[in-house]
Amino acid sequence: MIPNHLPMRFALCVLLLPVAASAQMPPEFAAARRVIDSLMTAHRLPSVSVAVARDGRVVWEQAFGLADREKSVAATPHTAYSLASISKPFTATGLMKLVERGRVRLDRPVNEYLGAAKLRAFEGKATQATVQHVLTHTAGLPLHYQFFYRDAGYGVPTTDETIRRFGILTYRPGGGYQYSNLGFGLLDYVIRRQGGTTYGDYMRREVFDPLGMTHTSVGPRPGLEAETAVRYSNDDQPIPYYTFDHPGASEVYASAHDLVRFGLFHLGQAVEGQQAILTPETRAAMQRDVAVEGPGSTRGLGWAIRSDEFGYRRISHTGGMPGVTTMLALYPQANAVVVVLLNKSVPPAMARIAQELAAAVLPGYEGQLRETLARPAAVPAAADWTSLMGQWRGYVRSYADSVAVRVTIDASGPRDVRIGGVSVERPATTSWSNGLFAMSTPSPLAAPDIKRQPHVLSFALRPRGDTLSGYAAAVSGLPDATRQYFALSSYARLVKERVARTSTLPRPGQP
Repeated sequence: MIPNHLPMRFALCVLLLPVAASAQMPPEFAAARRVIDSLMTAHRLPSVSVAVARDGRVVWEQAFGLADREKSVAATPHTAYSLASISKPFTATGLMKLVERGRVRLDRPVNEYLGAAKLRAFEGKATQATVQHVLTHTAGLPLHYQFFYRDAGYGVPTTDETIRRFGILTYRPGGGYQYSNLGFGLLDYVIRRQGGTTYGDYMRREVFDPLGMTHTSVGPRPGLEAETAVRYSNDDQPIPYYTFDHPGASEVYASAHDLVRFGLFHLGQAVEGQQAILTPETRAAMQRDVAVEGPGSTRGLGWAIRSDEFGYRRISHTGGMPGVTTMLALYPQANAVVVVLLNKSVPPAMARIAQELAAAVLPGYEGQLRETLARPAAVPAAADWTSLMGQWRGYVRSYADSVAVRVTIDASGPRDVRIGGVSVERPATTSWSNGLFAMSTPSPLAAPDIKRQPHVLSFALRPRGDTLSGYAAAVSGLPDATRQYFALSSYARLVKERVARTSTLPRPGQP
């Protein structure tokens, strides 16, 4: 936990640092350039934009391909790309300015900063979910996303309405990591309420403009539409414009040139024209390990942290959604920043390009990378279902209805699943690892926004004695990522049958 009332220091912090010309590719990036060319061909990537900084200096930034194929608009380092989840460290930066000013306290319940609608808890208490929990994805909020396409015929609900329907804690606050876009939607709402203006205007005034980020905005920047990359589907078609009910998680656009400057600021190496919008103490606090995500991975305040990537600690965030794959990576040991932006959803291509760029500027990184790439892929161990074997029954409760669930688990996994009167002999998709039971089934949920599109019900349940509890997300989207529509979560709870016969099964909605 960091202090809630941090000192305010807004003195101008300018370092006159040279920026390499975008067309001048240093020879150490030759291997990266070959990989970019190869992957663009293999995956039919419309464009790739990259930027790399080292020791406070942008050493290479360049773009390849077309930002807009239909209009034959070439991509440049100043082309604005949809960032998807790289929006989160931006939102965290804006929020931390309010923390420094004493307008927001990290250790206070996030409900204190919301409007008429409040989070409610099915596990733990809503008052236990602090602002810091939300920043680190440990508040207990479940999976959530909603894409609203321009041609969909329905609009974006208010934040209060989203909270009323989906603002539920399905895990105990502080009890573990669960990635949630809705959490950062709550934080942009906190920014609006405590900052006294819209989220977009606040971010422009307090973050983008002071950092000299002229091609960065919430949503496409008015007047720069011709310099904004079109998002393309996996069948190479332009995707109609879409927005979200969680803009603080997903709606920032930025160029590679701007994004590498943002990374330099967070490394304490501000470039010409940038103001010190946060104190060094705040920036350092954002990059500390606060919550455990998984083996070797933690979460800071808005940042994902990997303890050892080929010998280097990495502070980063990635982004991925229809027509978008992005990466911003900071390597504090080497004072290096790596940016990769694609306007198509191909995560493996983005990851390989980012690795090659890092290998060009991080001593010792390349050798370990080559060794890893040469090894055969590890085969995942088969799940051991022994501890879950038996009969389970319970419910899924959405904001509009409840359905009964019954599951039998044997040595090979779930079978004889019955949900809301729908029988499934053996679900096609199941897993049991790292204390999480996952399963996908047909969905009988009848909530109005869930019924808009065909969907499956995806369970993510954690064991606690003879209870499995967590969420069941209605997930809708085409498998080729042409369009994704939503993942809308409801509370789910199952009790082992032998316990249910001798005790009272909790009623739907009862903790």
